[in-house]
Amino acid sequence: MKFLCLSFIILFLKISAQTEIKGIVSSENKQTVSRANVILTDSQDNIITFVFSNIDGSFLLNTDKFGNFNLQISAMGYISKKFPVSIIKRGESKDFKSIILETDKVKEIKEVVINRTSSIKIKKDTIEYSAKNFSNGTEQNVEDLLKKLPGITVLSDGKIKFGNKEVSRVMIENDDLFERGYQTLTQNMPSKPLDKVQILKNYSKNKLLKNIEDSESIALNLTLKEDAKGKWFGNLLLASTSYKEDMRQGKLNLMNFTKRKKIYLLLNANNLGLNEMNGVEYLISPSSENDVENVGTNINTLSTINLHQKNFQFYDKRTNFNNDKLASLNYIYNFKTDWKLKFVTIFNETENNNYINSYYKFNFNGLDFINTEDKNWKQNNRNIVGKLELSKDFTNNSNIQFYNKISSLNENNNNIFLFNEQQNNQIGKNELFANENRLTYTKKIDSSKALVAVARYIFQNRPYDFTDENDVFSHILNNPEAQKVNQTIDSKMNFGGIKLSYLKKYAEEHSLELQLGNEFRKDFLSSDLHVFNSNNEMVSFDKSEFINHTDYTQNNIFAQIKYGRKGKKWSYGFTVLNQMIHSELNQNQQNGFHVSPLANIGYQNRKTGNFNLNAGRKFSTISINDVYANYIYQGNRNFRQNNTAFTVLPDYNLGFSYNVGEQMSQYLNFNINFFRSEDYLSNNIIVNPNYTFNQTILVKNNNNLSSNLELRKYLKFLKSRLSILGSYNVSDYENSINNQPLIKTKFTNFKTGFEMKSGWTKFINYELGYEWAFNTISSEVNSNDYMDQKGFANLYATINPQLRIESFLEYYKFGNTDQKTTQFLDIKANYTSKKHNMSVFIQGNNLLNSNSIQRYSISNISESLYTQRLIPRHIVLGFNKNF
Repeated sequence: MKFLCLSFIILFLKISAQTEIKGIVSSENKQTVSRANVILTDSQDNIITFVFSNIDGSFLLNTDKFGNFNLQISAMGYISKKFPVSIIKRGESKDFKSIILETDKVKEIKEVVINRTSSIKIKKDTIEYSAKNFSNGTEQNVEDLLKKLPGITVLSDGKIKFGNKEVSRVMIENDDLFERGYQTLTQNMPSKPLDKVQILKNYSKNKLLKNIEDSESIALNLTLKEDAKGKWFGNLLLASTSYKEDMRQGKLNLMNFTKRKKIYLLLNANNLGLNEMNGVEYLISPSSENDVENVGTNINTLSTINLHQKNFQFYDKRTNFNNDKLASLNYIYNFKTDWKLKFVTIFNETENNNYINSYYKFNFNGLDFINTEDKNWKQNNRNIVGKLELSKDFTNNSNIQFYNKISSLNENNNNIFLFNEQQNNQIGKNELFANENRLTYTKKIDSSKALVAVARYIFQNRPYDFTDENDVFSHILNNPEAQKVNQTIDSKMNFGGIKLSYLKKYAEEHSLELQLGNEFRKDFLSSDLHVFNSNNEMVSFDKSEFINHTDYTQNNIFAQIKYGRKGKKWSYGFTVLNQMIHSELNQNQQNGFHVSPLANIGYQNRKTGNFNLNAGRKFSTISINDVYANYIYQGNRNFRQNNTAFTVLPDYNLGFSYNVGEQMSQYLNFNINFFRSEDYLSNNIIVNPNYTFNQTILVKNNNNLSSNLELRKYLKFLKSRLSILGSYNVSDYENSINNQPLIKTKFTNFKTGFEMKSGWTKFINYELGYEWAFNTISSEVNSNDYMDQKGFANLYATINPQLRIESFLEYYKFGNTDQKTTQFLDIKANYTSKKHNMSVFIQGNNLLNSNSIQRYSISNISESLYTQRLIPRHIVLGFNKNF
């Protein structure tokens, strides 16, 4: 924490020492001009930094550069002005005072160009990049191009950020084919057909709500070159290892985009460890977007048990022993009658194997034992999803939208476990059928008011059936004949919700939103358990504690008011949610009225920085997985039941965030959040060397404090961006072991590290970083601490316009393990032939042939050591043909 505070102070002092350029933009009639574009460029017209003028016409630019520059002021409807600026020493101030813009009487200016070469254009809420000015021909897909655009960051999972905000949509010619799964598009679509990349700020997916709803969403829109519109294009990728490894990949992307019709077809198969589901997983789960066009934002896919374990410590290419197939078709048609049809379908088959050895040591209150396990998890999935969406725009400023989504999941598990050298096979299956429907009507009353009505219905059905061949019940029943256990579960859910929203925009920075609605949810869960001997003959016993029949109904009538106002520097807002919650659990009824307030206040100043303070209180309900009363066997020698009836969980939160500087040059971002739960769900664990009973209990008062810091500085002499990163998290909780009094435990995690990234020069670029993580756990019975380390160094070398070489080095060192370090080295060489519009590549993965990695974890009563098997070294040869 001291490191975070010290770094905060150092960068604040450095930013304060920057040169500031300020002034006030006004018109000939002495009216201030807001949102004027203020751009500082060098002698070659390269952009150094830029800002918009505030409501009062004022602006403030900061830079740490020296030399001769130009300051360009431009605004829609006015003639641009340019002023020379000379900066010879650090910390000086350039005050232009009043800058008067003359009205452009010749023509209306449609947009403002901030670079003579048209690299970037800025409109009111749109920033537009010219694709050709940021491309050097080495890009394989849209994602590669986006990584080179200033202000845009692409995360490891393919998600995109602009500044500190995550992009919610990536569209093509203003049509949204992929919604939240846009990685399918950005990671597969060739970048060559692109003309522009547009950043849409304050984005509203419903065009009737533009400039009415208080939206801070960010979307990307990709525009195509004229010669690419209406033509079929795409790419074919084929890759393989040698016959010995027998690993391969085949991928076909085929697309055709016009103003009226858009088609995207994807076929993909691989057993190289690649996870190609990032862009389609959003379709499987119910929509959880929290906006006026949705109701029921906390609906998740039914899940009672999990018979498969994946490793999330590393990229899938390290641990994902897979064999996957995926077919996806996305289609949009815009009718002349203002109807729009949107259709998405997915067929997916996956096979995943995961190999883990574990060492578990338990020591509490005189009970001391060690278990060793060798686990081979194998899962086969088949997903089929179809989504149909119809919308209609009417001439009276209204529209209607309906969508239906049907999804089917078939999951089969065939796991082989060794428990203390004793074999334990597990065979199971479960299926999911889900049907989701939503109808939305929007009426734009005038330019400042709108009504939105939405109705939604969801049905889910998920049965489970699995068998474990182990001796768990021979210990529980004291009967050596019990050698197999079969668990069956049937779970169903019906949800129906309606919501009416009224939106009012009093001024550009002054908004009101009123909501009234009702959410009804009915869950049913039944479970049964049978025990067999080695000859599959049923073993009789009193199983009343292992049978469940639970009916759980919740009805939530809610009314919400949301108000926000932004001034020249200060902003504030509040939200008040009123809920009348009725619950019925196995014919036991309960009612309650709850008020959840939330307030925030913010301040913006380009010189001293921006801060936001928020505080709130909310109430959460529990799910059916928290209320069934008898035990359900979870597999792997674990049982679970609940000692809680229906309850509402209240909590408080308080947060503060601060940022200062320019993201493209020098920037600081800091936030701290405190969270307190008055009541929370914990557990009482009944531990036996051969099995575990986990009982959910209700405990009072849980606290969590977290903070994050990012210091970003552009180093001109290295043409690189340096980021100093830090985080601190401390939480406390209470639980019980073997019905003993509650144990208080405190967990602390402190991370610090750095990242450096070059400015995407023509020849050699790099990315590198390192992180230290310090973990401490302390309780009334024991304490422990350890340190984890990880680092990376990536190098990108463009030898010539045809040949590009990339290398990726990863380093891991985990505390409290016998394994010293683990390193990964991957190298890829890519040769591009523009004449044949194709590329050939060779790639070596895990060239150091690391075959396993160990990870340590601790709790207040135990410690565990996990050894994860890794995909061995392999060489991949392939080609990618664009057409």
